[in-house]
Amino acid sequence: MNARNIFLKAARLHQTGGAAQAVPLYRAALKLDPALGDAALYLGLALRQNGETENAIAAFRDAVRLLPGDADALNGLGAALLDQGETAQAEECHRQVLALQPHNAEAMAGLGNAHLAQGKTDAAILRFEAALALNPDSPEVLGNLGVALKVAGHPGQAVSRFEAALALAPGDADTLYNLGNAWQVLGDMRKALACYRAAQSAAPEAVAPRWGACFAHLDVLYDTEEDIARARAAYANALGKLDAFLSEDSPALLREAAASVGANQPFYLTYQGGNDRELQAVYGNMVHRIMGAAFPEFGSPQFAPRTRNKIRVGIATGFLHEHSVWKIPTRGWVRHLDRDRFEVFGYYTGHKHDHCTEEAYRLFDKVTHEPNRFEALCRAMFDDELDVLIYPDVGMDPTCARLAGLRLAPIQCVSLGHPMTTGLPTMDYYLSSELMEPKDGQEAYTENLVRLPNLSVHYKPLRQGPPAYGRDHFGLPEEALLYFCPQSLYKYLPQYDVLFPRIARQIPEARFVFLRNAQAEKLNRRFLDRVHRAFEVHGLHGQDHVIMLPRQPPDAYHALNCLCDVFLDSIEWSGFNTAMEAASAGLPLAIHPKGHMRGRHSLAVAARLGLTEVVAETFDEYVELAVRLGRDNAFRQSVRERVEAGGERLFGDMAAIRGLEEFILRVVR
Repeated sequence: MNARNIFLKAARLHQTGGAAQAVPLYRAALKLDPALGDAALYLGLALRQNGETENAIAAFRDAVRLLPGDADALNGLGAALLDQGETAQAEECHRQVLALQPHNAEAMAGLGNAHLAQGKTDAAILRFEAALALNPDSPEVLGNLGVALKVAGHPGQAVSRFEAALALAPGDADTLYNLGNAWQVLGDMRKALACYRAAQSAAPEAVAPRWGACFAHLDVLYDTEEDIARARAAYANALGKLDAFLSEDSPALLREAAASVGANQPFYLTYQGGNDRELQAVYGNMVHRIMGAAFPEFGSPQFAPRTRNKIRVGIATGFLHEHSVWKIPTRGWVRHLDRDRFEVFGYYTGHKHDHCTEEAYRLFDKVTHEPNRFEALCRAMFDDELDVLIYPDVGMDPTCARLAGLRLAPIQCVSLGHPMTTGLPTMDYYLSSELMEPKDGQEAYTENLVRLPNLSVHYKPLRQGPPAYGRDHFGLPEEALLYFCPQSLYKYLPQYDVLFPRIARQIPEARFVFLRNAQAEKLNRRFLDRVHRAFEVHGLHGQDHVIMLPRQPPDAYHALNCLCDVFLDSIEWSGFNTAMEAASAGLPLAIHPKGHMRGRHSLAVAARLGLTEVVAETFDEYVELAVRLGRDNAFRQSVRERVEAGGERLFGDMAAIRGLEEFILRVVR
């Protein structure tokens, strides 16, 4: 049989679902005729279908060489390179096709995929829309456009694209899963859970739908305390089932699950107000088992003995931009760790780039930015021979959630950027604040708790000075007494909604200024309905007292801190970055510390300011304190002056830096 006939036989087998069986036949054809470009092309397609990415790339490169200018060969090579995280090379392949064939829909969509992987979501959306103009009936492109829209902050538009894709390909498990993710961003966990379950029915052995469904039991917002208890029990049950499904007896499933780690996380668990240690231990051990199976080289490696004088400290984060994790705690640590004793390496897993990113790149001794090639990032971190690796947060950034499940340094720490225990056996220490932790703080952590001095951070405000806007800019009444409530809405627990009407009954001119969730309008409506019900119980109209503003850019947010009268702290999830920014504007604080460290941030801020009189021990005392700050102008002005005068103690705290240095020196040497 000649090479062409062997190739045709392989192609027929391939088309009927026998990609694995076709591979040796394609290779046999190429052995007989090494110049048979079609065989190289189809070999690449079959290898990619089988998950053999490196071999697929080699085959596609042969096809490109043997078939100069062939669109299918270049598009295939681009897709395989993207699988490997080589986004720039993938982009170049698709651009070559478009230079020859400007209306090639596959190349246009491939370029969109490359842009999406690079974090260029606006460019990706334009490319996907152009591809759909050329081929309107592509469920794959519609689905990818939906993903891009969700990432770009347009989850409502994403839903419509996913639904259009499902109309063309009903029951597609990937699209159903992505639709569930979009509903989650929109704050509708019931619809999200229904989508995940539909995806699970369509693909019973797939990991991603089960993974998404597990965490969808954690609602974004609750109407009652009983709802919290029910959701927590449902999540515990689902987590146990997921953990059992991903047992050590299923290594293939564990490797598949590695792609799901970080895509959905127990982010909302910590907003329920409970001790999350036991649940997080189940989650953390499961994540470590998954990541260790997928990347055994980094599961529990051996580290060479130290030989350098300087200690190497790595900091891995997805937030080297203007974000609370950069402002608290990363920025001060990176800037002020003593370079005579420490080298500080940064690992940036995000895509956003702003003035804080530029500052970060200047401050680190070395920055590695590998957001798309996970294994290459692991290798780079391991090869840097770190002594200590610090994650400012674990629980928000998808890539750091995966990294943290591995052992990339002999000593690994997590800090309070997302204040909950990780449950990971790979995390040795939790870096917290001595002023925030209760006496029994260790009981909330699987890590060893480290109480760093004071607030544990060296914080410098990015903005100070007079506001750039007046109340009229925000539509705020000049005569009202404004209580600023700037936390994310899911930080407000339903059992404390009574706070607002109890204040308003005594101060009729009180207005409570909240900030909308920019993406989840259903969440905004649910929150307003819940708070309005609390006002109705007290014979008041919530519409007369509750103001919901859009999320604000940084300068406008600073202006709100300057224009409001009182910072009204949330209970059981206290403000840290918000309290620091309020203090930087001189805004008087009202605080009721309760529960775990996450409910005691503002308590620590007040302690540094020497303001014990703004801290209420009980809920009734909190109401009285808030009312006094509203009614008593002299008291409020006195607190404002003391907040303004306390900046030297609050900001630029080098004791926190020295404490971190002493901890690192102790555990390394």
